Amino acid sequence: MQEEDPIYFQLFGLTFPVYKKKLLKYSIFVWIGLGILLTVSVLFFEYEMTNADIPGGFISGFLLAYLITILQD
Repeated sequence: MQEEDPIYFQLFGLTFPVYKKKLLKYSIFVWIGLGILLTVSVLFFEYEMTNADIPGGFISGFLLAYLITILQD
């Protein structure tokens, strides 16, 4: 199996690789997991959603997926 060539970006003098296919795949899995966690919290623990839950979930899910792709290498 051939490894995907990463795209690199630089932030604060550090260079970070981005594997687009892996990042998209893990982002979808993390977002589904966060959706299930939010649904369970609302149904069973009487959690009330706020205005920050949906956008915060998308942002944090993307960052968590990126962290997973970095840690795999």
